[in-house]
Amino acid sequence: MPGPVSDSYDPVWGTGSNAQEVLDAISEVREIVANDIGSPPEYILDVIRQKDDHDVQRDYLFTERELRIIRFCLSVALGEEDI
Repeated sequence: MPGPVSDSYDPVWGTGSNAQEVLDAISEVREIVANDIGSPPEYILDVIRQKDDHDVQRDYLFTERELRIIRFCLSVALGEEDI
């Protein structure tokens, strides 16, 4: 029987440091978006059900790295297997 799993082991990323790198990268991109939105997070169903007539159009210039991180997050949220 194998011994105990190390505290630094993450079942998805292999090591705690790998998991932390992923979290840090996601946090960087989230910060960009959160700073622009400015208000505290809203209940997601309220956001989804809002009419678009008062929304402000925003133009973002994300790096390819940032876009790949965003795509990864969206894929995870959608439960896609191939991430």
